[in-house]
Amino acid sequence: MNQIQAISMTQSGQQATFLYQQAQRHLQQGNSHQARLLFQESIKLQPDFALSYQGLGDIWRSQGKLSPSVRCYLKVLELQPDLISADFFLDLGSELAESNQIDEAIICYNQALKIDQYHTKSYLNLGVMWRKKGELSKAIALYQQALALQPNLHSAYFNLGNVFLEQDRLDEAIVAYLETLMSQPDFESAYLNLGQALIRKNRIEEGLACGIHLITNSLLTEFITDVSDAAISSKFTTYRSSKFIEINLKSSVKLLPPKTSEEKLHSSFNWPVYHNPETFVTSIPSGQAWGDSYSTAVINAEGRFIDELCQGSASTLAISEKLPPATPLEGTTAFLSVRGGNTYYHWMADLLPRLKLLQLAGIQLEWINFFVVNSCHLAYQRESLTLLDIPPHKIIENSKLPHITAPNLVVPSLPGDVGLMSPWTCQFLREAFLDKVATPGLQTPARIYISRRHARYRRILNEEETIARLSPYGFVPIVLESLSFLEQVALFANAKAIIAPHGAGLTNTVFCNPGTQLIEIFSPDMVSVNYWLVSNIMGLDYSYLIGESLDEYKTPTSIPRRYYNHPLYEDIVVNLDSLVHLMHFSGMI
Repeated sequence: MNQIQAISMTQSGQQATFLYQQAQRHLQQGNSHQARLLFQESIKLQPDFALSYQGLGDIWRSQGKLSPSVRCYLKVLELQPDLISADFFLDLGSELAESNQIDEAIICYNQALKIDQYHTKSYLNLGVMWRKKGELSKAIALYQQALALQPNLHSAYFNLGNVFLEQDRLDEAIVAYLETLMSQPDFESAYLNLGQALIRKNRIEEGLACGIHLITNSLLTEFITDVSDAAISSKFTTYRSSKFIEINLKSSVKLLPPKTSEEKLHSSFNWPVYHNPETFVTSIPSGQAWGDSYSTAVINAEGRFIDELCQGSASTLAISEKLPPATPLEGTTAFLSVRGGNTYYHWMADLLPRLKLLQLAGIQLEWINFFVVNSCHLAYQRESLTLLDIPPHKIIENSKLPHITAPNLVVPSLPGDVGLMSPWTCQFLREAFLDKVATPGLQTPARIYISRRHARYRRILNEEETIARLSPYGFVPIVLESLSFLEQVALFANAKAIIAPHGAGLTNTVFCNPGTQLIEIFSPDMVSVNYWLVSNIMGLDYSYLIGESLDEYKTPTSIPRRYYNHPLYEDIVVNLDSLVHLMHFSGMI
């Protein structure tokens, strides 16, 4: 017998039931005010009518009045427990937490645990609430209870690490963050907080490595129980133990020194010749692969990681027993994902040229059932794959399926050293895209300044002043995010002079004509040779400028300064007199 049937056996119950049913009809018609009044009248007539309390609670909740809604739901739980689930109280608690009603949220999470003592997320969220109230020991106990129920719950490890960091229990924080990354290898905040803990222990180099999402083996062997150098090395093998095709694309590039108006050439450019490394394609029966934003790994049928095909913190993946199981794919699968494959440079320089390696190994792309890439949600990713005739239905995104397995996994090597293009990769990109640029009526400026105003990091802080200074010399500011992929190709193919801060947009210099003039601007602590190498390969006229020290720069800037966890991301302030001097020195003006 349900509650309506039970209550309807008395006259007051019949009247309460009638009012409840009327209230429900008003709700269906969108009249919540009248429905609320009817639910309240129903409760006056029948104080133990749980359904009316539930309806009233729903109305208060829909109006954002969470405290009275909690009182109604608690009454429902008292009168008829089977009407409300643990998940319901979990969701209600989360709403209360978002509105900073901490005590009410705690009540809800506790009620969820009364309904289901194994409700892992309620332990986790309850821990978060007690941490906000400063009750750190209670928070730790609750996180540990969540982990006892679900040992691979990365958010519990992360929150545990945060409490330990707050208490200055640095070794315990480091362990918790490492456990987080063994469960969720691309958890950005875990890398950042791990870096903070290491820097506070004066382990600066390891802390900065975390800032660029790298975990050293020494950290794993020191802080993870039963992990040794031997245990890590036993997890790895070489591609030469598998079936592979070596592709001879080795070449050397003589590097001309860049132009600079500084008295001494920066040490990064004291490099006379670049030799690009060997390349190959390997075929792995019953192979597995892992890909995320920061790490990639290829694994053979025996469960050993192929060293030359791993990037990032692959050792963390190798020792982890907490990764999600592999998703099986049918037929032949080409694994193309690379570390940083969600960024324009690494997509163009490291990922796309792997398709050419497949072809050079005699593998026709139409034979392949699936192509695994980091993601395909960005416009340039979709456009470039379409232009290379890769059908959308064959694309698998690691952002959705990080761990895959296939009966026949084919994996090209990286096309060159990470972050460096080779002559053949430049030629491949030019052949693949330059002749697809439709230029009728397309007007592109000959002199361009590339803005990173909308980037998350490495921005020119005095950009308005920089643009104003460059404008009389014919430079037009360009935000590349506003252009399609082929529009970017056309822009650089037609450019005669380019000024830009170091950033992924300069990947497009591969489409420039020989003799194009380029000035690249760096922060004082981060100088990269990526585009100097491309310029040498393509015959560009390359110069560089080092920005001002941000700590000493006092002039107001047009973009507020941010603080970053690694010099790679540092913003830049341009000395405008030095820039104009370099433009004269290099022959740009």
